[in-house]
Amino acid sequence: MKECMKRYKGSLILSSLVILLPIPVSLLYWDSLWLSPLGILAVHWLCILFVCRDRKNREQHPKAMQLALWACPVMSLLFGTSRELIRHQATTGSISVLMALMFWGFGLLFLLMGNYLPKVRPNRTIGIKVKWALENEENWNATHRFAGRIWVICGLLCMACGLFPDAPAATILFVVLVLAAALIPCAYSYRYYKAQLQDGRAVPTKIRWKIVLPIAALTVGFLAYVLFSGSMEIVYGDTSFTVETGSWGDLTVNYADIQDIHYYDQDPSDSFSGMRTNGFGNLRMALGTFQNDLYGSYTRYTYVQCDACVVLTVDGETVVINGPDPEATQAIYQQILEHV
Repeated sequence: MKECMKRYKGSLILSSLVILLPIPVSLLYWDSLWLSPLGILAVHWLCILFVCRDRKNREQHPKAMQLALWACPVMSLLFGTSRELIRHQATTGSISVLMALMFWGFGLLFLLMGNYLPKVRPNRTIGIKVKWALENEENWNATHRFAGRIWVICGLLCMACGLFPDAPAATILFVVLVLAAALIPCAYSYRYYKAQLQDGRAVPTKIRWKIVLPIAALTVGFLAYVLFSGSMEIVYGDTSFTVETGSWGDLTVNYADIQDIHYYDQDPSDSFSGMRTNGFGNLRMALGTFQNDLYGSYTRYTYVQCDACVVLTVDGETVVINGPDPEATQAIYQQILEHV
């Protein structure tokens, strides 16, 4: 491990400085101290320690090591640039630039990693580390050549999503591409392993399905929960109403502070570019603080699949709420209207 750390000492120092670059920039240009790069730096050093600790990486291809050294610095610069755009867009309203940057940034990362993957030699820290590939160099090489092509394709498609940053379909496609880049090479490797067994080019590998299957089920369940969970309930009081959620902080609005209220069958801001700046969002719910070209900075507690909404002006600020369907949204409007 010491020999590995010594060999890449210069690159490790330079990559660490790049990770920390957003900190002085935040003081000079943003008038605030941003400490998130410190967490990225800790992850960076932890990953490098694991990579160098693996004895199989002593003769690892230099380009593969450079991939491990520069993945975190690229992410730090990407997040730092995104933060600046969020602050800048609060005044310019150019929201779509941020999403385009995220799609292009991750797409470029996939492209670079896809080009390096075929050069990765067998090890337990870099690459597609499934058991049947680790125990057979032919399988490992074939898997990583295939994975390199898949990652390049996913990278190009992610960058294509950047051409349509405001489209919900682009975000869904981006999530699908990330999952595809992770799962398709594993499936290919297993199929290659089965073909090797039939031809006698590999020995049977004991796969602990009792461990693998529960982990896979938990992973799928967690992703389903993150993407599709969420609910909210509106509790009406004599002087205020509260939107209660289990995914984000509750919202309380005093009736006396409501200056204006409108019901819309179609959210007027749907045709304007926008994004969430703070809160919780998935394919079911959109909760928290948002920004778009129509309302500026505003609060939204809505179901994504329902187009109808109630738009409130509360102390000069915009609040958008709805129910799971137009009928429930109309009932919310009537309930609030009775108290205003």
